Amino acid sequence: LCTVSLDSLSSSLQMDPVKMLTTGFEKRKTFFVHYEFPPYAVKEIGRVGPVVRREIGHGALAEKGIKAVVPQDFPFTIRLTSEVLQSNGSSSMATVCAGSMALMDAGVPLSSPVAGVAMGLVTKYQGTDTKHIENYKLLTDILGIEDYMGDMDFKIAGSRRGITALQADIKVPGLPLKIIMEAVQAGCDAKSQIIEIMSKT
Repeated sequence: LCTVSLDSLSSSLQMDPVKMLTTGFEKRKTFFVHYEFPPYAVKEIGRVGPVVRREIGHGALAEKGIKAVVPQDFPFTIRLTSEVLQSNGSSSMATVCAGSMALMDAGVPLSSPVAGVAMGLVTKYQGTDTKHIENYKLLTDILGIEDYMGDMDFKIAGSRRGITALQADIKVPGLPLKIIMEAVQAGCDAKSQIIEIMSKT
């Protein structure tokens, strides 16, 4: 569930020199993604409290995925809040899709809609040799169990024109570049199909 709030530029975050070095030399930050992953999203009971490391990381990834298409001269500060209601897959990439739609619905003139998808990988080795992959299958839009049991979680976000954010969690000791390139190509194809469906709504 994504909601958009707009405020004046005076609500933007003034950046200090250290933050400017780590975030790309912006003097002020006018676009924020607040990502919330409460325990009930995975059918658990737990305390809802301060933001945890997982929420910060996933929110930062979603923010990078969307920020590239938000106009820099937009005369408002934008706060996009994403509350994950249920999760059995990549909630950060779902945040990119839902956030893009929420921003367009709020009237923010995005240069292009963006979407995200998580690619997975299952590999078979030659006996116990983990350096030589005998066979493999790429998985598109992986579920939670495919993420847990698989060998890769490769998140790709972007528009029709290109990629805006990447994050790779690879569990095997070494992965050939050929497999990475296939994953990027399959992810870009899936991303384009998602954008096509989003454009119809």
